[in-house]
Amino acid sequence: MAKSKFKSQKNSPHIGEMLSERIKKRRISKAAVSRAMQRAPETVHRFTKRHSLQTEILWQLCTVMKHNFFADLAAQLPAAFTTNAPDPTAPLQERIAALEEENKVLTTKVETLMAVVGKG
Repeated sequence: MAKSKFKSQKNSPHIGEMLSERIKKRRISKAAVSRAMQRAPETVHRFTKRHSLQTEILWQLCTVMKHNFFADLAAQLPAAFTTNAPDPTAPLQERIAALEEENKVLTTKVETLMAVVGKG
């Protein structure tokens, strides 16, 4: 499990700290986030102080900040936990398998060509 610097007393991630850190990293103001969310600036400031947020609020923050806080949270769970999320690497695994097969075919063709030319 990945260690997080955002753990609260309950040993769960501190969402407000995660939000604050992302705002600092992106170098955007809380006021800009609040305008994008159509909320009062003090509301976003309060979000940064809270240990948890409602899913709808976190979803809105993801949308306006173009950052997946849910993935950040999921990364802190043990790898053995199940999920219904599709495997994002599946298309890559398929592409790797296709390229490996193509590599075998091309290797065979090169070996055949080298044998015909007399250098094999």
